[in-house]
Amino acid sequence: MVVTEELCEKELVMHKLHDMGLDQIANWIHALPEDKWKTLFMLYWPTLVKKCGIEA
Repeated sequence: MVVTEELCEKELVMHKLHDMGLDQIANWIHALPEDKWKTLFMLYWPTLVKKCGIEA
């Protein structure tokens, strides 16, 4: 059996933002607490939330 390391949703979003050239937003998300990043991201960047594949 091959064990693969899965990235958490926050890390996947940060990678997607880096790929889009949005490093400052990715760094902002990285600095946010684990329990609040998703809510704040949805509040401030609703269009990016959709592009990053996050379900509300």
